[in-house]
Amino acid sequence: MGEIRQITVNKMIPVIEELLEEGMRIRITVTGSSMYPFLRDKKDSVELYRSSYDQLKRGDIVLIRRDNGEYVLHRIVKKDRKYFYMNGDAQQWWEGPIKPKQVIAKVTKVWRKDRSILCSSFLWRLASILWMLLIPFRDLIFKSYYHLRRLSSAVHTGRKYT
Repeated sequence: MGEIRQITVNKMIPVIEELLEEGMRIRITVTGSSMYPFLRDKKDSVELYRSSYDQLKRGDIVLIRRDNGEYVLHRIVKKDRKYFYMNGDAQQWWEGPIKPKQVIAKVTKVWRKDRSILCSSFLWRLASILWMLLIPFRDLIFKSYYHLRRLSSAVHTGRKYT
């Protein structure tokens, strides 16, 4: 049996785009923390599928090519006929305007361990919308979470919380 190698998505994009054009679904592992807590770095994977601009809506996660050639997977927070704006779930600022031609694919499923989660499911969509509404408070939420984890760890280990 052959050796398994990990390669970056950037090197695979031409192949991914070709397979998407043929109507296939592609599964890639998430890298980076900009989509935390919905997508976790090197733990979750996503299923990509080609989608027309008209089918995209607020709350969808899309893979795009930035003008500088970088690829990013973020959530649509605002969309009109000509452009859209997106945001990483761990971020507070919007990126855009993004042109329809920059969209490579839409995320249709998230894989967490051996379980798949449909991005069109009611609970996923509801959680996504609620999280988008919390954009102004994300920094406070993450800082509070960090301090609660440190406090919990200190209590469980008997160390002093500082």
